[in-house]
This record gives sequence, C-alpha cells and structure tokens, in this order.
Amino acid sequence: MSEQKMSISFRVDDGVIEHNNRTVIAKNVDISRTEDNITYINTDIRDFYNQIFGEALSEYNSHQKRADRKITDYYEHIKNSGKGKLFYEIVVQFGDINDCGVGSRNWETAKIMLNVYMQEFEKRNPNLKVFNAVMHLDESTPHLHIDFVPVARRNKKGLSLKNSMSGALREQGFSSSSRMQNEWTAWSESERSYMEQILHKHSLLRDDKNIHREHLSVEEYKERAHRAEELHRIQTRITELKKKSTEEYSAEEITLIKNQNDFLRSEITKRNETISALTEQVGAKFVPVDIFNEDKLQYIADGLTSAKIPFVAESSTLYIPDYGLKTASAISSHYKPTVNTTTIRESIAFDIDRLIYSSECVEDLLNKLKERGYEVKYGKYIAVKAPNAERFVRLKSLGEDYLPKQLEKRIAERDKFANIVRKKINDSGDFDRKIYVSVLETTVAVKQFRLTPRKIYPKKIYSYYNDENIKYLAEQLKTISEFSFTSSESVYAKAQELQRTISENCKHRIRILNRYKHSYSVLKSWRRLMRGLLRGIMWII
Repeated sequence: MSEQKMSISFRVDDGVIEHNNRTVIAKNVDISRTEDNITYINTDIRDFYNQIFGEALSEYNSHQKRADRKITDYYEHIKNSGKGKLFYEIVVQFGDINDCGVGSRNWETAKIMLNVYMQEFEKRNPNLKVFNAVMHLDESTPHLHIDFVPVARRNKKGLSLKNSMSGALREQGFSSSSRMQNEWTAWSESERSYMEQILHKHSLLRDDKNIHREHLSVEEYKERAHRAEELHRIQTRITELKKKSTEEYSAEEITLIKNQNDFLRSEITKRNETISALTEQVGAKFVPVDIFNEDKLQYIADGLTSAKIPFVAESSTLYIPDYGLKTASAISSHYKPTVNTTTIRESIAFDIDRLIYSSECVEDLLNKLKERGYEVKYGKYIAVKAPNAERFVRLKSLGEDYLPKQLEKRIAERDKFANIVRKKINDSGDFDRKIYVSVLETTVAVKQFRLTPRKIYPKKIYSYYNDENIKYLAEQLKTISEFSFTSSESVYAKAQELQRTISENCKHRIRILNRYKHSYSVLKSWRRLMRGLLRGIMWII
C-alpha cells in the first residue's frame, strides 16, 4: 500500500489583522465555528513597536544634535517613509479541502501539524518577531495567519535595531547575490522543507500539486508538437533504412537521408541555443531597477512579459535578470506618458467602488469588471485595463483601499449601510419612511449602474456615505426630525410661518435704513469735503 501524500501551502500575504482576528467577517467564514479558532498572540502593533524598538530609538535620538533628525515615533516613521512595510504576513496550510476539509479524516492531523509549525516558528526565525498569530478553523480548511515584524540587528547606520526584511533574513543565513527576492526564495524553501519534515513525522509524503510548467501559446504549442511529430517520423524512417545495406539505397532515399540529417542538425543547433540561453538564465543575477512612476513601471513590466524575460515586481522596483537589462532599457526608451492617466485611474477606482456593492468576493468583483469590458492580469499584483485604455493599472497603485484584502473587507461590509436604512424604514413613521425608501432606491440604482452618483469628497473612495444624492436625502430627514414634521401639511404650515418671519424682518430693515438715510447723506458730503481739502493741501505742498 502506497504512503498517503499531502500538499503544503506557504505564501506571503498582504495581511489584514481585522480579518485574522475576526473583527471583520468575510462571506466564507462559518460564524458558528469561529470560537474554535486558536489565537497564539494578539498584541497591538504600536505597542509592539515600542517594545521592540523603543530602547534603540531612545539611544539613536540621544546622539542626534539636530532636532529634525530625531525620530519621535518609529511606527509612524516606517509607515510614512514608503521604504518598507510595517509588518509581513505568511499563510501556512497543510492539505486542501479534499483531504483536510471540514469533517475529513485529516482535519485533526492538519491542526496538530499547524500547531507544531507555529510553536517552532520563532525558534527557527529569531529575527522575525510575531505580534499576531491565529489558526483559523472556521473556514473550509485549517490554516495559520502569522504576522511579524522583521528585525535586523547588525546596522552600521541609524538605529541599532531596524525593521528590515532583507537584513533580518541575511542575519539568519539567507544571504545571496540576487538580493532580496532570492533571500525570500531561500527562506521560503527552508520553511517548506520544515513543513515537509512535519509531514514525514506523521507518515505523510509531500504532494506537489502545483508544479510550474512552461506556458506556451497555441501557436508555440502547435509548432513544438509538429516538430516532435516530424522527429518521430524521421527516426522511424531511419530505423527502416538501417535494415537495408548501403548498396540497396536508391538515389531518392540517399537524398532523403541527407535532408533528414540536415533537419536533425538544425534541431540539435536549436536545442543547443536553448540550453545555452537557459544556462545563462539560471546563473543570472537579479538587479533592482527603481521606477517611481507607477504607469511607467507597469509599461516596462508588460514589455518584459511580452519579451518572456522573468522579473519580480515590488512597490516601486523591478528585479530584472542582468541579461534582460538592455531589453528593459529599450522598452523604457519607448515609454510615453499617458495624458489622462489620472482620469483613467479615477474611473477604474470609481467602477470598483460601485461593484463592491454587488460582489460576493474579490474574484467575483474581477469577473464583473471583465463583464464591463475590462482585461484582468493576475500575479503578485493584480492589474486591470479599462475599456479603450492603453495600459494595465495595478490595483495596488490605486491606494491601500484597493489591495485584495482591503477589498475583501469592504465587500464583507457592503450591506451595512443598506441594512441600517431597512431598519429605519421599519422603525420610522409614515412621513419619513418615504424618504428612507428613496435612500434605499438610490443605493439599488447605483449598485445596478442605473444611476451615476456624485461624490461629496472627490479625493475619497466612493461609498454610500460619500454620495451627494444620499446626503441631500439625509438632510431632508434631519429637517423632518428637527421640526418634528409628521405630514405634508405640517411642512407647508412651517414654510408659511418662516415666510411671514422673513417678510417682517425685511420691513424692519427698511425702517432702519430710512431712519439713517439723512445721516448717511451728510456723511457722504463730509467725506467729499475732506477729500477736496486734502487734495488742496497736497497741491500747496
């Protein structure tokens, strides 16, 4: 009987603490099982920063003679500098829904193995300080969310302790000439290797279900299939010819053999070239290229993809193999800024904001974008191209509110406003109920793209709380509440009362103006006299 196999999953995630700690509940969560979740540590990240870096920060500031060089809050310093992340998150899982799902025989085994992994995490990674860690047991498969701050200790400049992922990994022995991405890769493989050891201790073998295979276009696949078929035909023909003696070869067969030899020689040359190119790629060093224009970065990334040159994209950096730098430079030279980039980004963000209210999850939202004519590109960073736009735009570049985890959070809260309005409809009187119904109808029209809304605050994301039409209706409700209106008649009566008050005030102001009209004429005459005297004096001088 063969040993049982089980897959492992180790991936880096954006990290949304509210999702991990269930202050925000996503659609795929079974609330009845949330109490089964295991919380290993739950520390406020600001307090955690003070615990880790507080002493080093005080020491650093004590040596600074200039006040502008002092760092008052290291958390805010990292948050606003744009040079690093406040924290990192990994998601760890054994098996999948088929072999470790709810009710499966391996459910408990997966829990035990995850617990072993978590208990040993900081022993293996002394430079990765965990401030939040949860095992989720209220979803389809058990998994861990581990959030940590990387700490580098061997710093020649600045603080003696720093938030630095590359520095932390180097100190743990994962240094490499390919810089951060390869350090990440080496560390990730080390962690996967440890997960495999845990599997072996439970008499399980690792099952590689997601082996990477070379991606070929339809034309490339057809060409390779045709060449393979041709080679097979040639080999079969040569095998048949070998059964004959050379004297028995006809002139036609000799010509055929010569042509076949030329074909085989050509194939060997092509294979040697491929092997040479692959050898060059395997030994390549990845060089960081900083590109601070988001549109330009995406343009170069698209060009490298078309040229089939691998790369790693970070927030404002592309890690490109040294043999691809010339190609990247050539692509960069052809870049021309799109005149209406800002307008396109705003339009994409606006469409996403509205689609959130009708989406079940991020994948559903992306499918709805496709239905509206968008193109979607998946990868470490999801990118979309609007209809009639020239280029893809990474969701990340639209702001933190458009990161996948934040989108999940917003989708999870999509019905909150409408539910409040429905409750108001049930609890309100007949008169203001009509206004609440209008509010609800407005939200539905926006969600169904029958109404194009206007924002109150243009720079903020669109939501029902940032909608001019809904604000107008809300002000009507405020007025109804302020004056205790219960019917249309009471509104008309109040309007007539206010009109009378306005008329009386106008008459009072007219009487005051008439009383001081003579005095005002005298004052004007006195001013003209004084101006004349002053001009005369200036002329004499």
